[in-house]
Amino acid sequence: MHSEWKEDVHYALGFTKLWCQALGIWPWDRNIKFSILRRTFAFATQVASSVLLMERLSVYGHCGLRISLIDALGITSAFLISATKILILSLQKDRLRDILQSLINDWVNIRGASDLQIMKERALWGRSAFIVQIGVAVVAVIDLSVTRYPSFGGPVGNDTTRTIIMGPSCWIPDDMSFGAYLVIYYLMFISLWVCCGVYTGCGALMFSVALHICGQFEILNTSLDDLTDDDNHYQQRRKIKEYSRRHNELLLVGNQLNHMLYLIIFTEILGSCFLVCISGVAIMMQVKNGNVDKDIINYALRMGVAYTGLLLYSYVGEQLFIQAEKSRLTIYQCPWYNFSPGMIKDFKFIMMRNDSFCYLTSGGISIINYEQIKDLTRIMFSYFSVFKVMLE
Repeated sequence: MHSEWKEDVHYALGFTKLWCQALGIWPWDRNIKFSILRRTFAFATQVASSVLLMERLSVYGHCGLRISLIDALGITSAFLISATKILILSLQKDRLRDILQSLINDWVNIRGASDLQIMKERALWGRSAFIVQIGVAVVAVIDLSVTRYPSFGGPVGNDTTRTIIMGPSCWIPDDMSFGAYLVIYYLMFISLWVCCGVYTGCGALMFSVALHICGQFEILNTSLDDLTDDDNHYQQRRKIKEYSRRHNELLLVGNQLNHMLYLIIFTEILGSCFLVCISGVAIMMQVKNGNVDKDIINYALRMGVAYTGLLLYSYVGEQLFIQAEKSRLTIYQCPWYNFSPGMIKDFKFIMMRNDSFCYLTSGGISIINYEQIKDLTRIMFSYFSVFKVMLE
């Protein structure tokens, strides 16, 4: 069971707890069967909707509407990414518990007002990421839900069509029963809302946790400011021992976070790049055809959500690396040259340990930072023209 759930802990991890409980991956859920049912339902809706969209597309095509093809491809990729996130987080539940327990312990064991200020500042950024990411996605889903509500009219004839929330109306044949039509419509409707929560919430969760670890490195790097050669040997040894222990703990938590997320980051980078490209193509096609309407706003929101996710990953990846690298400078700037030979050996060992940086990776291959996102942006613009030619 996790530590005492204080007010500060609730401030920092309240949104994380609600999101994990809704998805069924909160490590301390008492009703295990119900949590399994929730995440199974979420995973099943994403997979079923992806299969349904691909089946409709393969059987009926895009019905002469390239915008509908873009919609189908874009939302299918989002569904598949969400399903991947649910599956990985379910398999990594024990690792998620260890990471969250470490965060809770940090909040319970705050030592001073300056440490609390750093942690609250990081927590505020994490809460803001949750609100902005999920808020923008909710606006996009509400727009689709309001403008493409189901058709409850009489029999389908030459003058009536049945609306589907994603895709062209020709995907619903005239001979389909009204019950089957509603099943398809509401499956897509529910899947969109699940995708909205999973796709954006996972990135916001990662952002909150990674920012907290950055804050802990910042606190750690200030813990040796009062280490001087005027201290007695016992005080010096105690401070170095506490620093080494805490530094090792943070490296372990950072590595756990990377191992939990590297496959998620890899799939999201691929999916987000694809979503940004085809949404941009859709906007250009709408403008070219003179259809400057509310659909353009929806495509722009999708681009914003996808690219913001990439920026969040790059920001925390860069900050993790920077804060971990500062630990090396912190040790070097101490007056270690005035300490005893035994203490100097300890400092050398700590400097060697600082070579183990803390970072996020994509697929365990490439480090995520600002430079990586700049390269991805250039690649997206290159493939943007390719998708434009293919869809025209």
